[in-house]
Amino acid sequence: MLNHTLNRTLFKNKAIKKVAVLTIMTSLFLVGCGSNQNYKREVDGNEDYLKAPTLKPLIIPDGISVPAESGEFYVNNAEVSGDLGKRVDIRPPILPIPTIQEAFAIYNNGAVTFNVPLSYNVWDRIPNSLSKRNISIVSQDHNTLKTGKAFMVRADEDQTVEAAYSFKRQLVGDTETIVISTVSLTRGADDLTSQPIEVQRYVVSLFNGIMDDVAPDSLRVVPPKAQSDDAAKDKAEGKKPATAVSGENQ
Repeated sequence: MLNHTLNRTLFKNKAIKKVAVLTIMTSLFLVGCGSNQNYKREVDGNEDYLKAPTLKPLIIPDGISVPAESGEFYVNNAEVSGDLGKRVDIRPPILPIPTIQEAFAIYNNGAVTFNVPLSYNVWDRIPNSLSKRNISIVSQDHNTLKTGKAFMVRADEDQTVEAAYSFKRQLVGDTETIVISTVSLTRGADDLTSQPIEVQRYVVSLFNGIMDDVAPDSLRVVPPKAQSDDAAKDKAEGKKPATAVSGENQ
């Protein structure tokens, strides 16, 4: 009886240890998956196509006519240099989105150029938007603003980028044109200022963040038609009607 009890106790202890070890290993695995963001920017699949042999020249038998060559379908067989396979970043380029009526924004040559009516006071509201993102201002006057270096956190990056920005303003009639560009952009010891896609990603993302902060309250209120549709749906489902909340009350 004593031996049976001891064996059962030892078995339970071993079982508990195994469960503990498996739990720790699973936790470490999940943590590893959570911190690795490669799945957001890499192609997942078979890479055998990278080892495909070069196509042989087409042999045309005598007496067979073929269509005339067209440059539109020409395949360049020159050796490719650069990233291949899973090392290729498949994330699409980010585009500037102005959220203010009668405004426009374009991205070109590493900078976002934004034009907006003066009545929206966008220039005066930029410092608060930067402060919200823990981006310090090292110099500022009526038409220029430069930030200090700040860490720009993105969910699709394993290593944080450090960036500094420049803002320039020009008054044109009753509008202001603001240009946002990077002064420096680094990831660890790597300088990213010579990588157009990286520059675009971090300049435009900051611009879109600022636009979200300065968006008028009218864009933060549910439009009347949407309210009517939601009310009708809630009534059909037996719910209380929803009320819109403006940015002043948030």
